[in-house]
Amino acid sequence: MKKYQLLTFCITFTFFTLRSANVPIQYNNVQYEPAIKTAVLTQYNSYERFPAIDLNSSQQLELIFDELKSENDNYQYTFIHCSSNWELSALRPNEYLAGSFFENVTNYHFSSTTFQVYTHYSIVFPTPEMKPKLSGNYILKVYRNFDETDIVLTHRFMVVDDKFMISGGANSATNPAQRFTTQEIDFSVDLGDNIVPNPLIDVKSTIMQNLRWDNAIFDLKPRFINGKKLDYNYEEGNLFGGGNEFRYFDIRSLRFLSFNVRRKYQEGNMKHVLLYSDNTKMNLPYLQTIDFNGKRVIDNRDGSLKGDIEGDYCSVHFTFISDKLDKDVYIFGELSDWQMRDEFKMEWNENFNQYEATVVLKQAYYNYYYVTPQKEDPTKIDLTFTENNFSNTENDYYIMTYNKNPFMQYDELLGTFHCNSRLR
Repeated sequence: MKKYQLLTFCITFTFFTLRSANVPIQYNNVQYEPAIKTAVLTQYNSYERFPAIDLNSSQQLELIFDELKSENDNYQYTFIHCSSNWELSALRPNEYLAGSFFENVTNYHFSSTTFQVYTHYSIVFPTPEMKPKLSGNYILKVYRNFDETDIVLTHRFMVVDDKFMISGGANSATNPAQRFTTQEIDFSVDLGDNIVPNPLIDVKSTIMQNLRWDNAIFDLKPRFINGKKLDYNYEEGNLFGGGNEFRYFDIRSLRFLSFNVRRKYQEGNMKHVLLYSDNTKMNLPYLQTIDFNGKRVIDNRDGSLKGDIEGDYCSVHFTFISDKLDKDVYIFGELSDWQMRDEFKMEWNENFNQYEATVVLKQAYYNYYYVTPQKEDPTKIDLTFTENNFSNTENDYYIMTYNKNPFMQYDELLGTFHCNSRLR
């Protein structure tokens, strides 16, 4: 066997035999193995991404994901109850689950007419055999061969017992110094006829921008109480950088021309997509465009429109033209699970004075940002040097309000609200 063939074999063998047994669980959206790709959680039979269902309703969510191998695995899944800030709650499974404590993953299909073989999985939940008994935050945990330490994937979702009425909206920041870059989310919570003995202590809210958990505001307390209405009209503590409209490209077809794609070609069994070079928007004015607020649409327009199993994987080449920064640059969006992940980290090319990255992605329409870590907190993203921030940017905001259950001492989710910064 030639040396390069042996190296390829070793890399491939390592890639597909890597297992995640005994890794600590993360109460976040995480794919624990490199062969697990394109995990998307939606409301069942919908593109709607808000991961919430009503308690004791017939509503369902659907998690889809791929595994880059030609045979299926023996997977199970369960639910884990969490606090309002996504830490493990003190409840036992029998307190928050009705029916079984786990279910088998039985809905899978093998890829068809693709160069990259994979198995596509779908989990529609909850079911009559296993469903939540209580409201709150939950983790969907997928694991292998009945071994709950062999975790494959975790994903956040919520169950709402809709008792509180939330109203509000997104506006430019009140502070003049932030008015053109920052958006302020003011809202109120009406407790209705519900008895809440200590609302200033027991009631707290979370605000999420564009379904991102990385910059969500947690544990926001009411500013004051007026009868049964809790006021959250702050000038600090409820602010988000407006960001910019997302960049986008379309690879739902690998045969024909598509948006922001410069070239498509094939090398061996891998298809390649070269995107047009992107420039920094640091010093550019705001330009209104239509986007999907960072999300993606998995689809294949070359075959019989079965994007889940006929969408191929390809190497997508990104180029970001900017001065060299004193910090790392990442590709960011739903495609990276709204996280700065190593596989989306860009490299600086000295010869061409630009950042470059190649990422394996499934056929889809994609939105994305270029981001850097914040200097003050490297776990948070900064758009200042790549995208800029504008208060005119169209963003979706989601508000979740929790109450400490007086009997079982868990965080029950009693209200949700959606608003858009363009609808003021």
